[in-house]
Amino acid sequence: MNQGREGSVPEGTTVVRKAVRSARLQVRPDGTLRVVAPPSFDVTGFLQRNAAWIEERRGEFDRLAAEGRGREDRLLLHGRYYRLVPGERFVVDEARGAVACPSVPGLRRSLSGVLKEEVLDRLEAYTDLTGRRQGQIAVRLQKTRWGSCSSLGNLNINLRTIALPDPLREYIVVHEAAHLREQNHSKRFWLLVGDHYPDHRAAEAELRRYWVILERNRTWGSIQSAGREVSD
Repeated sequence: MNQGREGSVPEGTTVVRKAVRSARLQVRPDGTLRVVAPPSFDVTGFLQRNAAWIEERRGEFDRLAAEGRGREDRLLLHGRYYRLVPGERFVVDEARGAVACPSVPGLRRSLSGVLKEEVLDRLEAYTDLTGRRQGQIAVRLQKTRWGSCSSLGNLNINLRTIALPDPLREYIVVHEAAHLREQNHSKRFWLLVGDHYPDHRAAEAELRRYWVILERNRTWGSIQSAGREVSD
């Protein structure tokens, strides 16, 4: 497999050459492109033929990210934007709209601890879903989803969840806890979720919007990078 930039394609395009039957095109939330194509495939022509669709997708992402425009360097926390300021320890100053932290890796560890404690507290309200759950709770920086539940009952919650407003953080806990009883996204699963969070369709739409905002947020990008250097 060969992955990287090719000279004839637009800036912000990643081309992956591999043995596939047909080319695949993805517009990422930040507007960049990813193409998976056979070794001899004409990627430039492929992008030109799909130019209208690419612009349509980029426009959709721009609309979803509108709320975060101009605040990409701020920390989105609990649905609010904060300035990062240096400090000897992690402190959230809501009055000043600032978060103090000694370093980005230190910020990541502090946010992970706060979120894990919150998830544990929230799960106590859903004993009908969790039952006698023996699994572990882990906070991770997942690349494509807000959370996951293993067949062993282990819950993984994306650290990005702490960026969300309270109702959406609640929804993610309900969604993943429901997987302790229903492992897939069957009709029974969604009925179970609806019993505990009736407005789950609106929540799913809001989560998509926040995902795009966070993908474009440079502070959360730094936290993501720090996650590759430090472990939980």
